[in-house]
Amino acid sequence: MTNRSDTTLNRLSIAASFGLVLMVGGTTGYIAWPRVSHMLGIKLAAATSAPPAYVAGQKIDVPAAWYNAAPTTLVLFARESCGACQKAQPFLKELVSSLDGRASVVMAHPAGTDAEDKAFANGLGIDDANLRVVTAGLRVNATPTLVVVNQQGAILAAWEGAGKADRQAEIKATIDSLLK
Repeated sequence: MTNRSDTTLNRLSIAASFGLVLMVGGTTGYIAWPRVSHMLGIKLAAATSAPPAYVAGQKIDVPAAWYNAAPTTLVLFARESCGACQKAQPFLKELVSSLDGRASVVMAHPAGTDAEDKAFANGLGIDDANLRVVTAGLRVNATPTLVVVNQQGAILAAWEGAGKADRQAEIKATIDSLLK
């Protein structure tokens, strides 16, 4: 039979080990935290998601040159090394193709990954002239993030993530309705 202090000590030992994994593993540890906290008997407050980075009606915080050349522009924040972007690649390619002539498409990617992200953008049908390097300070919570803006930079619609089929249908229908 174990006493209460032994159980607490074991839980703290496991938590300390997890903290080390968290420091070494980065986000991998963060993603696993709810399961570990349950195992340790730690009750977490209800999870709150971050507010969306881009909301319809606001002005987008990218350089005007990204969007002012066309009446409507889709700004796609994505990168080749993003698993969700890879999963959404067939949809994104179809979406870019469907916008041909109806809206401009710009893909923003982080600095330092030019060759891989250039190939990813080209695979989606986005030419090199519409590939932009993200500077520090842009508010992107997740990739892919899709933001539709008008020529003045006002956000018409925005989505974080595009993996599920029903979400993809919603994105496509909304963009089509904005371009009519």
